[in-house]
Amino acid sequence: MMHRTFAPHKPPRRLGSRIALGLVIVLVLAVVVFFMGPRNTFGSNTPAQRTLPPQSIGALDDWLTTSEAAYTDIKPGTAKGIVWATAAKTRTPWSVVYIHGFSASRLETAPVADLVAKELGANAFYTRLAGHGRAGTAMGEASAQDWMADAIEAVRIGKTLGERVLVISCSTGSTLATWLALSPEGSLVAAHAFISPNFGPKDKRSELINGHWGQQIALALEGENRGGQPENAREANAWTTRYPTRALFPMMALVKSVRESDLSFFQTPVLVLYSEQDQTVDPQETLSAFSRIGSPLKSIEVVNYSKSKGQHVLAGDIKAPEAVAPMVDTIVKWAQSLPKPGT
Repeated sequence: MMHRTFAPHKPPRRLGSRIALGLVIVLVLAVVVFFMGPRNTFGSNTPAQRTLPPQSIGALDDWLTTSEAAYTDIKPGTAKGIVWATAAKTRTPWSVVYIHGFSASRLETAPVADLVAKELGANAFYTRLAGHGRAGTAMGEASAQDWMADAIEAVRIGKTLGERVLVISCSTGSTLATWLALSPEGSLVAAHAFISPNFGPKDKRSELINGHWGQQIALALEGENRGGQPENAREANAWTTRYPTRALFPMMALVKSVRESDLSFFQTPVLVLYSEQDQTVDPQETLSAFSRIGSPLKSIEVVNYSKSKGQHVLAGDIKAPEAVAPMVDTIVKWAQSLPKPGT
């Protein structure tokens, strides 16, 4: 009997080539789709339309009370408001404007701005950035353009309150203050003091938000809402500890836009106070931005006296009471050292 042996069947080479080609085409299409995907954008460099504050100093208190009354969920002590230097409520040689950070409020570093204003004999104005100091859902309703309008409103009020405006800002408040310094209204400010300015997060995964499909990736990773538990009731009142993930989108767009701006046009005197151990923002980004600021009167100091957890909110009764006095002293002495207008 004869036994026939059959060679195993081999698929034609042409079929294998077609499969490989198909895989390459799919991969190329996937790459194209990814890089054509939507990105988180800053939008218009024009602030949101806003009713201008009154130029009459006597009308400011009532105007602020009325405008803030539109929001029924503002947390205690976080509303926009003025701290007057005297009962007479008259204009002072200096005014102090405070711009708080993302998810924070005027309470974050309090009483630093109050005490600086007291030492300078100045009226002080505290803003409340759109969406902040309220129920967490409100954070998702604000845009970078809303915050830009808040900053302009704040310095206009500051200019009504005092001859020279000192803007003290913290974290993303300093990002916003940098935008302000590059805008036409920046000329209203005599000096800036930055506390832990945000020119880039410490966690570089946050930068994914500004990339292709960044918003979708952030929502997939974080869910619709993000945040944690406050450590105590004072922190819960001063910060919005849980908020919609989409609230990060305008913040990160603002950070990217400001960081990539030509900071040589930042000509206002500026003092930067930061920690090399900051766990929220990247100190190297702070140093990089500072090196590019064009102001001939700029100073940067490492804060090594704060015991703040995470080394970001470096002073204030809530996070670091021991750092209040030395920080106030630093800011006041620096402001007093600046040349007076016309000298």
